[in-house]
Amino acid sequence: MSKHKAWGSLVLLLALAAPVWGQGHLLTPAQLDTAKIYYDAREALAHSARVYRLNLRQQNYYTFLPELGALVNVQFINAMMNNMAELAPEIGRLQHLQVINFRENKLRTLPSAFFTLRNLKSIDFGHNQFAELSAGFGRLRRLQVLQLGENLIRDISPEIGRLQALHSLNLSYNQLEMLPSELGRLRRLRDLALSQNQLRELPAALSKLHNLQILSLDYNQLTTLPAELGQLGELRSLLLGHNQLVAVPAQLARLKKLELLNLGHNQLTALPTALAQLSNLRTLILTGNHFPADEKARITAAFPRATVIF
Repeated sequence: MSKHKAWGSLVLLLALAAPVWGQGHLLTPAQLDTAKIYYDAREALAHSARVYRLNLRQQNYYTFLPELGALVNVQFINAMMNNMAELAPEIGRLQHLQVINFRENKLRTLPSAFFTLRNLKSIDFGHNQFAELSAGFGRLRRLQVLQLGENLIRDISPEIGRLQALHSLNLSYNQLEMLPSELGRLRRLRDLALSQNQLRELPAALSKLHNLQILSLDYNQLTTLPAELGQLGELRSLLLGHNQLVAVPAQLARLKKLELLNLGHNQLTALPTALAQLSNLRTLILTGNHFPADEKARITAAFPRATVIF
């Protein structure tokens, strides 16, 4: 019997025996930074009302224990690098939770109670076994950071469009073949990572992400790009390497703040002359394409202030 099963009844007794303090107020970021970090679940349950930060990293847990639902004031949980295959529904009692890290576990689904955690701001479920970004995530209206890279995700619910506070979304290293147009409703999004998927096309609605600064689309199966990408006026970094592009739209010349453009390892033989208008471009990566010598010379001359790499 594992140690976590052996003391399961003990921690339940501790939780029941602890004074009923109820939920207090949320700590400010400065207060949270100085709050004690509890590394042992038994100790945390013995002081449940005073626990604001819990670190169970790499402790061989197979589930998020129901007893931990007694930690009603906890705001930060790190439970990465365990073997968790499920989260107990009691996690829904942790209404003060703001930051969670369950990276490198074995989670496939989440209990419906998880999506009632209205104060969540940052979630890291990277390197698990999720097959979809489910509709429940759309209920987490205060969420700012969502990390779901290195899963098995094939589908994204249209409800993702409800995450109006989201500014960073990582879905890299999944199995996505298409994207919902509702992604375009994430108007505060600044960083969108979609590298290492199976995307063949992009919805024109991405052009509505007017605050987007970083767009990572390398290692996909893209053959064309929507001209509307040229409307992403705040974009600084655009990664399109290792796709199947045979051309890029001239409208990308409107990306006046672009500093890094990676078009390496595609099927390109020329670039639109209009791209010379990218006056802030500092790095242009073109390795692994099929540019003739005269086109290479023209491109190099067109970007005198940029490092051009063939």
